[in-house]
Amino acid sequence: MFTDDRRALPLIILLGFALDLACRLIPADLPAIAPFAFNIPIYLGCTLAPLWYWRGYRATSPINRPALWRPVAFYLGVALIYIVLQTRFEYAAQHMFFLNRLQQMTIGVFAPFLIAFCWPGEVLALGTPPTVLRVLRHPLIRRPLTVLRYPVICALIMLAVTDVWLIPSVDLAAMLDAQLYNIMNLSMIGSGLLFWFVVLDPRPRPQSRHTYLTRMVTGFLTMFPSILVAATIALSNTVFYNFYSLCGRLYPGISPQYDQLLGGMIQWIPPGLLNTAVLFVMLNALRKNEEKTADARPIPVGARVIEAKWTGR
Repeated sequence: MFTDDRRALPLIILLGFALDLACRLIPADLPAIAPFAFNIPIYLGCTLAPLWYWRGYRATSPINRPALWRPVAFYLGVALIYIVLQTRFEYAAQHMFFLNRLQQMTIGVFAPFLIAFCWPGEVLALGTPPTVLRVLRHPLIRRPLTVLRYPVICALIMLAVTDVWLIPSVDLAAMLDAQLYNIMNLSMIGSGLLFWFVVLDPRPRPQSRHTYLTRMVTGFLTMFPSILVAATIALSNTVFYNFYSLCGRLYPGISPQYDQLLGGMIQWIPPGLLNTAVLFVMLNALRKNEEKTADARPIPVGARVIEAKWTGR
């Protein structure tokens, strides 16, 4: 992979132009890994972010480089977004409700969780061009983000964004309008990243603006409104999303009722597990911080340390 933007950026732009042209002229001849509908913001985000992360990783001194699982989680999260939005999976997601829910939960929950869990900010900052960093750090961007990053606000945003696209009439409109469909996808990605970067912040206060307990409560309690909506969809005898039949179901053997059940379960169970996992992730971050603080604290002369670590480690 090229680590110099002067060589990498022209290649990325040229490849994007070629993909866009191919999607317009010969869509039926493209392989399944090619975009169903080329999306410039998704394409740039899924190519530039890995490039800049790699540059930052290379620029980090070996002793300070993150553990291997962190770049693996970051690249997996980015790859998941690309797979469900810029391959033929996108076509499938528009023709089965349960695949649509798998797509939306991937870009709104699973992938953002992986990206935030690896906490890539420092590495990305080292690899991002200075001009881009200056733009991202401008007060016009930083100040609104400061407000949006309050736990209650980011949780409400995530719930509102997720639920509004589940309204049957809104979902139908998104399936029929390409621009609205793109807005749906970008809003899911944005709200998911905002929420998980707040909840999974491994730093102690004051580096993080909120305590570990606040983050744990935010991540855990958000699960219950989501479960209520998902369970209503999954267990209802009314078919809310029968318009997928009008688009032509990809798997005719799966009835609209069963399709809705599967979609509701995807919306219900896996995200709930991640919300519960927040408790363990934050407890582990708290443990590491307390151990680091204890190791850095000087021991008075003559004092005897009985136990300075958590039990059960």
